[in-house]
Amino acid sequence: MLKQLWTVVTILFIGIPIVNAQDCQIQLKGTVTDFHDGEPLAFAQFYIKDQQKSTTSNEEGTYIFRNLCAGEYEMIISHFDCITKTVKLSIYEDQIQNFTLEHHVNDLDQVKVIADVHDDHESTQSTTRVLKETINKYSGATLGDALATVQGVSILKTGNSVTKPVIHGLYGSRVAIVNDGMRQQDQEWGVEHAPNIDLNTAGNIQVIKGASALRYGGDAIGGTILIDPERVIVKDTLKGQLISQIQSNGRGGSVTGSLGNYNNTGWYQQATLTYKRLGDFEAPDYVLSNTGSSTYAANLVAGYQSFEYGASLKYSFYDSELGILRASHIGNAAGLAQSINSGQPFRISDFTYDIDAPKQEVQHHAVQFNGYKRLKDLGKLEVDYSFQYNNRLEFDIRRAENRDRASLDLDLFTHNLMTYLLIDRYSNTDIEIGIDGMLQTNIPNPDTGVRRLIPDYESQKVGAFASVNHELNDKWFLEAGARYDYYHIDAEKFYISTRWESLGYDQQFPQFEVSENEGQIFTNPVLDFNLMAFTVGAKYLMDDHYDFSVNLSTANRAPNPSELFSDGLHHALATIELGQLDLQKEQSYKINLTAHAVHNDFDIEINPYVNIVQDFMQLIPIGLETTGRGAFPVSQYEQVNAVLAGVDLGATWNIFYRSLVDPETRRESIDENLLLNSRFSYIYGQNTTDDEPLIYMPPPVFDNELVWENGIIDNLTLRISNTTMLKQNRFPDTDFPAEVFDDQGNSTIVNVEISETPKAYSLWNLVASYAFAKAQLNLSLNNVLNTTYRDYLNRQRFYADDIGRDIQLQFIYNF
Repeated sequence: MLKQLWTVVTILFIGIPIVNAQDCQIQLKGTVTDFHDGEPLAFAQFYIKDQQKSTTSNEEGTYIFRNLCAGEYEMIISHFDCITKTVKLSIYEDQIQNFTLEHHVNDLDQVKVIADVHDDHESTQSTTRVLKETINKYSGATLGDALATVQGVSILKTGNSVTKPVIHGLYGSRVAIVNDGMRQQDQEWGVEHAPNIDLNTAGNIQVIKGASALRYGGDAIGGTILIDPERVIVKDTLKGQLISQIQSNGRGGSVTGSLGNYNNTGWYQQATLTYKRLGDFEAPDYVLSNTGSSTYAANLVAGYQSFEYGASLKYSFYDSELGILRASHIGNAAGLAQSINSGQPFRISDFTYDIDAPKQEVQHHAVQFNGYKRLKDLGKLEVDYSFQYNNRLEFDIRRAENRDRASLDLDLFTHNLMTYLLIDRYSNTDIEIGIDGMLQTNIPNPDTGVRRLIPDYESQKVGAFASVNHELNDKWFLEAGARYDYYHIDAEKFYISTRWESLGYDQQFPQFEVSENEGQIFTNPVLDFNLMAFTVGAKYLMDDHYDFSVNLSTANRAPNPSELFSDGLHHALATIELGQLDLQKEQSYKINLTAHAVHNDFDIEINPYVNIVQDFMQLIPIGLETTGRGAFPVSQYEQVNAVLAGVDLGATWNIFYRSLVDPETRRESIDENLLLNSRFSYIYGQNTTDDEPLIYMPPPVFDNELVWENGIIDNLTLRISNTTMLKQNRFPDTDFPAEVFDDQGNSTIVNVEISETPKAYSLWNLVASYAFAKAQLNLSLNNVLNTTYRDYLNRQRFYADDIGRDIQLQFIYNF
């Protein structure tokens, strides 16, 4: 007490504490236990920020610090599956300080009747998390299928295996996919280019519906998808999971296994391997010929993690072969018009596992290094480097010596280097600043014998951002951020001379012309874009049950290589695409409002939004062209001003709930539970330049799911769900005339009805899940009634129905 009193006196009268050698011989020790049952917590980590000292509790939950200096400090206490706690300590003499942590966080989430997955309390932007349980459910499907469980997220499909996420009506380059801190670069601009990511590597997925995730770029005006891996366990353990699945539609299945080796020194290794194989899918009335798929994926990670510093090295590999519906490649105009207007595939074959042309073959390799260091009295410095290589092959139906030659062969090389500094020294304010750079090279193979759809190009992007999160008080949370990017693209492309001149490029871009030979002009387009993004938001927490937030953002997006340079047949989509060299950058202004309430047995969130986009880029059908390989629809990129406005609604109603408490452990478990989960999304998209609806806007959709846990027998969960997709009545008129010839050579002009949207449909699904020991068995019946339907966002709806009934059996084993 005398030492402590003397220190206080010196602070009051002198202004600084007097510290001598004896003041740095203080010992602090104690225990850390479970808040619920008092059990000791081994391998809990303790970190004193100001002195940069750390220690770990032993098997009895005991920790000890030696040689501490007297003073006021902040200590951070963390433990696997616990809520991290920060406490302030006054240390002036040897003392014992015991702590409790909220342990078994995962168990508590399972017991909690209404899971708070709608809202991120540390963000003013509308966000939703996809948890591991849902990820496991879609283990044999695609990333897009799992994301479609989030209100406001749709999927743009090319058949059943190629899916792209759509957030608030926007997709492609407008949606950033960040996999374990690395922004995915795999020619995401293509409508039918699915993300080359193994869903099974994800621990959870966060969907941010807006341009506020400035750390990962300012051009994601649709939103950002953050894929986070499984948490690293800082204790000696071997942890793994095995998921195997078989399904009737496609007559195949998948298997994935993951294994993690961790120890309390901080070193860890993780590995995930996945294999999927499916044959032709089937609609209710016929086989969807040539729609099989085959996928191999591997993900390997090694690293070291402590509170003060850490590093990791990751390698991922993804290899996929995807069949494209054979009926989508038509030989002439008459066949195309008949297929679209009749709704019947022109070619139906017997089921097979063979994957023939037309098809895609894609390989993606990624190497990523991450390192971080906590800086005394400042925060956390992080450095990321990644290299990605993506090879894309598209095979058209070709004859003779070209039969096995790809019509499109693209190699994409991407280097990214990022440095971030998180300043968290202030108790109520976090500041994050960062700089990053990208170097990307696209090399198309000239030996395909087909005109290159995307030319050679090299691009560089350099950006910087800063953001501030401030907790004003217990009620108000504020955030703001800004980002600048410089984007440079240098391309080499051949244009047909007549097309170059008909578009007026000879007058608009004479500086790009290099040479002319045999009816072609060789050009060197060099384009520069300056991109800005800003975001500001506020959240008001009325109490533990109600919160409201508003987020305002503005952002630019430069046209991508597909929008600028496309010039030919996109084989996987069976569409001729034409880019526009004079496209300007998009400018988005978005307001997001979110209201979230938890009251008694109800959890509800409503998210209205308005996004005004100037110079909005869209791909519009303009007619039909017959080539030596057949007749194909022609689409061209154009720019208009647009408004996208909508509302997302998510709600959970706890109809009935009963729990049991173990008298010995005092832990709560579900005895019986009946839940109703509901989602609704609506979006209004308008081309204000031409005063007509935007194309490919998702129709209104209702999702309802009834969940009954432990109602019949213990550990049995039953789910019945329904998805009702309404007809999209707002679409532009893009029908076009086509000349067709009969067997006698007589020609007729017919109207190809490419605009009309499919009728509304309703799908019912059933799931039964039984958990035992460390395993779980799931039996799913999708499209139980074998309903015939077509989806407006499926680009192959012109040629065939969507898939019919599917029975899936899934086995999950955790060890």
